Amino acid sequence: MVRLKVILIAAVIGLSTNANAQERDWKITSALSFAPGLLTEKTQTIQLHGYLGFLKNKIHLRGDAFYFLNSYGQRPRFDMNHQIYAGAFYHFTDTQFQPYVGFQPGIAIARSSEYQTLNETTGELEAKIATSPVGSAVGGFSYYGEKLFFLFFETRYIFGQHKSNTYPVYLDELRFSFGLGFFF
Repeated sequence: MVRLKVILIAAVIGLSTNANAQERDWKITSALSFAPGLLTEKTQTIQLHGYLGFLKNKIHLRGDAFYFLNSYGQRPRFDMNHQIYAGAFYHFTDTQFQPYVGFQPGIAIARSSEYQTLNETTGELEAKIATSPVGSAVGGFSYYGEKLFFLFFETRYIFGQHKSNTYPVYLDELRFSFGLGFFF
């Protein structure tokens, strides 16, 4: 019975959204790009970055996801570091060129490649996957075309700590994203 009510409510919302699609004054934005990052000790990372957002009256509500691909350099700290964020951005203009700032809290699902502990049953060293809270301050700009496409560039500072069954490892990183997105 509860499942039926949820399905009916979702259908009504979906139909009303489609009926008012011509009158809406908000944009749905989405983008996919590669995101290089800089850690301390001459270490670089590369992630796949995707987001989905809703932009209205200079306020952009957005959810971002980062899929960890690899890290290079003197001290790669993680062999897994996927992150998801949700937050708000403020666009300073509503013209084609839109600089913006924002903040997003999020969650990192990470595994340290540096610190491992001894598994007493198997006798092997292993690193555990842990979920850690993170935050991200973001600044960037978007350049919107006449129809469908926009270009974006943003810089974000990520802060947090990976806490597992070993020493805490900082998740701090300076990350860049740039690419092409779509708006509807």
